[in-house]
Amino acid sequence: MQKKKPDYGLDAPGVVRGFLLGGPALFAVGYSFLEWATPRNIGPVIGISYSMVYCGIVLFVESLLLMGSSYYGKFRARDRLLDSLHLRGDETVLDVGCGHGLLLIAAAKRLPRGHSIGIDLWSQVDQGNNSREATLQNATLEGVAERVEVRDGDMRKLPFADASVDVVVANLAIHNISSRDGRREAISEIVRVLKFGGQVALMDFKHVGQYCEDLKKNGMGDASASGPVLWIFPPVRVARGHKS
Repeated sequence: MQKKKPDYGLDAPGVVRGFLLGGPALFAVGYSFLEWATPRNIGPVIGISYSMVYCGIVLFVESLLLMGSSYYGKFRARDRLLDSLHLRGDETVLDVGCGHGLLLIAAAKRLPRGHSIGIDLWSQVDQGNNSREATLQNATLEGVAERVEVRDGDMRKLPFADASVDVVVANLAIHNISSRDGRREAISEIVRVLKFGGQVALMDFKHVGQYCEDLKKNGMGDASASGPVLWIFPPVRVARGHKS
């Protein structure tokens, strides 16, 4: 029997499905109108038809880029982020909004004397089949279940003591908090649970400048944002800092 492979999920499945189906549909409708309007020289309809055709192509291409990001690119971005942390192997790493465990489990593989903790609210909008059980199954399949802990919880109210973790990471998670105040609260909690000398690496495609600003306000004076990481679509940046 072939060994089952871990599944780290399709990111934004609703968006991908919408673009994948809507793009060709929009192209087909626009092309049909264009074929009808061009011989009749109906200018406004021709203009709208071209717009529909181009938009349909763009949506379809974006659906392919999103799938490529989910099934290939995010693994490359993950590895580069974890490489940059220079883990010793005995740390406690917290992954906020861990989803299927992309960062959580890869970090655990680098922690033979430490462990990884993940926390999530398990939104089905951000990832399909998102659940604590799916994440734990991935950890088992990857051979690191004994070094992985997964909890239900909100990153704005982390259920951990002050200065209790060495590293905090996140991937495409914090932006899901819709309010500026809520994101600020999450950053404050991240810094609270981080040990002095600990580090953060928060990867996201928007609000990264805000994360840096809030990290600095919480005492992480060296917080800064990376340049764009093109392995993920839309391109992401990483907010980094050390707690001193």
